[in-house]
Amino acid sequence: MEISDVLTLLKEIREELREIKLLYKGLVEKLIPVEELLEDEREAVESSDEVVGEEEIMKVLRRCSK
Repeated sequence: MEISDVLTLLKEIREELREIKLLYKGLVEKLIPVEELLEDEREAVESSDEVVGEEEIMKVLRRCSK
């Protein structure tokens, strides 16, 4: 098998994978409808807030349990 044959085959495989992905996406969208985010949900997703670490969470939980 020549390199050009391999490249052609790879191109065909990529195209088929794209088609499968689109079909799968369509199926999932039919089964699980996509809902628009509410304004506060959108802000929460788009904000660049700092992530809380495990230590800080444990401190808060200890204070709450007292």
